[in-house]
Amino acid sequence: RSLKLNRNNVDVRNLTPKSAMTIRCVAQQLGMLPSLRELNLGFSKISGNLHQILSELQSPLESLELPSCDLLPADLAFL
Repeated sequence: RSLKLNRNNVDVRNLTPKSAMTIRCVAQQLGMLPSLRELNLGFSKISGNLHQILSELQSPLESLELPSCDLLPADLAFL
């Protein structure tokens, strides 16, 4: 029900083919957790690409923590 991913070093602000593939893999893996209700993405470099990471979720989260994450208007619009 709860997952905490700290210190994610994948920088989705400057996607390379390898990092884009990693993001898709993470999104697919999150989508395979149907009971996931709480997600903490601390220290992630997800600016402008939050939708890519959360796009595969099967159900809405009850709690999303983004400490030390720089969000852009696109991220807020997605939320």
